[in-house]
Amino acid sequence: MSRLLTLCLVALSLPACLADSLPLKLFTEDLPPYNFPLPDGRVGGSSTEKVEILLTRSNLAYKIELTPWARAFESARSQPGHCVYSTARTPEREASFVWIGPLAHNDWMLFGRTDKPQAPRSLESAIGARIGGYHGSASALYMIKQGYNVVMSANHDISIKNLMAGRLDYWLASGESGNALIARQNLTGKIKPMIPVRSFELYLACHPGTDAAVLHKLQQGFQLLQSDGTLAAINRKYSD
Repeated sequence: MSRLLTLCLVALSLPACLADSLPLKLFTEDLPPYNFPLPDGRVGGSSTEKVEILLTRSNLAYKIELTPWARAFESARSQPGHCVYSTARTPEREASFVWIGPLAHNDWMLFGRTDKPQAPRSLESAIGARIGGYHGSASALYMIKQGYNVVMSANHDISIKNLMAGRLDYWLASGESGNALIARQNLTGKIKPMIPVRSFELYLACHPGTDAAVLHKLQQGFQLLQSDGTLAAINRKYSD
């Protein structure tokens, strides 16, 4: 084999070799208690702790970036070696990712102001109401598909502000994260969950083109976290 051909083969294989050594790139959003920014610039939360322990025990290098959900989701959907959490596992998303989890249970709820004159009786009673949703979220897309009037916002804080100002009738969020966001804005007692919508599990979702050995490590590692009580201990920490 000529020296030139050898150099060409090495050059062609270099990206693949580098890809194997690159850290996994993880994307997430500000959604307490699952994932949220810490004062020191790191990302915290129950899902983040589970993911970090999983990756550390699997001896996998990684980087976590906190970003708006639409960007986080699209980055993982389109790039091998990219993952996103905490991601609702829906039928529409099933084929787009390899799923590691579940990290948490997620109940979608319609929240409303406690000074609302009459409490709603059912989800169907919210047809025609103005519902605040998070841009790109599975919950908002589901409600739109069902024929509800969803007003998209760049983040949940905008929807909460619009709800309190009377520009929305309801705000759509998961029960646990919704209550955490309400508490963060000192609005406990002024907004509450009113109507259950649907339930899903939250996962670490990775691009299917990610190295198969890495995905296998993650799947196996997660099973160990379940069996040795690590996940349950983290859940207790955030429920206290």
